Amino acid sequence: MVRFSYPFYPMQWYKNKNPVSGNAGLFNYKVQRQEDSLVAHYWLGVWCMEKTKDVYSQSFPLSEEGLQKAVQWLTNAFKATPADQLESRDAFFTTQPYTPPKEKQPEE
Repeated sequence: MVRFSYPFYPMQWYKNKNPVSGNAGLFNYKVQRQEDSLVAHYWLGVWCMEKTKDVYSQSFPLSEEGLQKAVQWLTNAFKATPADQLESRDAFFTTQPYTPPKEKQPEE
């Protein structure tokens, strides 16, 4: 059984623009400072955030309370994810990394 446990980092860690990331099975997360907010992201799968199409994000205040809300948001998302999606052992072999479509160049 996969369990989600967010690590403790002091607020100064986030204020210094250091990210916190990790995973619980195929549930991946990242929390980082963006301007005057904390932004929490999560996605499912074996690929990094940049190679995943469906990444969910939410902004929170840059404060202890905001961090608690971000961790609760991630915890709720983890709990809402079916166990078979968290524990798939063949996901690396059955999925491909996402590549965004190339932007069209303006015609001259």
